[in-house]
Amino acid sequence: MNCLTCFLGGSSPTGFRTHFDEMIGDTRFYTYIIKGGPGTGKSSLMKRLAEAFPDEEKEIYHCSSDPDSLDAVVFLEHKVIFVDGTAPHCFDPDYPGAVQQILNLGEFWDSRRLKRSKEGVMSATADYLQHHARCRRYITALSEVTGDTSQIGRSALNEEKLDGFADRLSKKLLPKKSTPEEGKIQYRQLSAITPMGYHTYIPEDYDIYLLSDRLYAGSERFLRRLSDIACRKGYTVSVSVCTLYNAEKFEHILIPELKLAFLTSNPINELAVSEKQPINFRRFYDKKTVSSKKLRIRFNEAAAKNLLDEAAGSLVSAKSEHDKLEQFYIDAVDFDGVNRLCYSLISQIKGE
Repeated sequence: MNCLTCFLGGSSPTGFRTHFDEMIGDTRFYTYIIKGGPGTGKSSLMKRLAEAFPDEEKEIYHCSSDPDSLDAVVFLEHKVIFVDGTAPHCFDPDYPGAVQQILNLGEFWDSRRLKRSKEGVMSATADYLQHHARCRRYITALSEVTGDTSQIGRSALNEEKLDGFADRLSKKLLPKKSTPEEGKIQYRQLSAITPMGYHTYIPEDYDIYLLSDRLYAGSERFLRRLSDIACRKGYTVSVSVCTLYNAEKFEHILIPELKLAFLTSNPINELAVSEKQPINFRRFYDKKTVSSKKLRIRFNEAAAKNLLDEAAGSLVSAKSEHDKLEQFYIDAVDFDGVNRLCYSLISQIKGE
């Protein structure tokens, strides 16, 4: 089974950020947008649907706030999408019934029981939102600190040397197509901050080039240039951005047709991958400029690590409140009804 694992999106200085609305807008797919409170079975429903089609090529999207939960499943052969459409990633149909439809799991809960839990639900929700707000404040500070290091990197970067390297590598790795058409950029979120820290899903069965870059600037320029070249040669490029910045920065790219992955290792993700081909970006920076700023760079790295730890800790607290919320709904949901819906959906997808 060919399966890409990623996140639906990630926390950013302005809240949850995702590009999945572009997938929902792809009218070649039929999208089921699942609505319902926490603990109503959205993730379990998607897991069971994915298990029902073990041999189909799929994309599995995890929740960055709770990586054990699913936020979406995309069936590439049947052209069907299931996605959690509740906060913080609220989605609604553009073409109701024709291209998208809502699955309302609220049909299976006991409203009377939930009304009796009103105070608990409201209190846990308020605390949950406060923890996420604190997480955003830490991420905002982290963005400023790493942005300062990135600025040092840009001032020291030998752009001509880097661009020449990218051009030569692209000639080696990206063969010309006999009938090239303009490629495209699509977004697949491989990395995100989670309660366990900053996590990256490593694509399976890809040749991986690991870009070691402690100053951020060179790897981002390289990834953008390589993406442009690949698109001009007719390839689809899957881009994973780092959501921790106000402005989105390329962190990783995949070229699925060639099974090529270019993953950045930096002080935020500290990515280490076995059986990879390393590219050290120190060669593209002016040594004197970097050396003159080494104390500032070290300070920024230490500050960024502390801020990242605090942001992840905020997500741990948020998950604790979310678990409380889930329990209120678990006690009020008719899961037999949800199971019947699951069987019905499997039959629909199979055309039975």
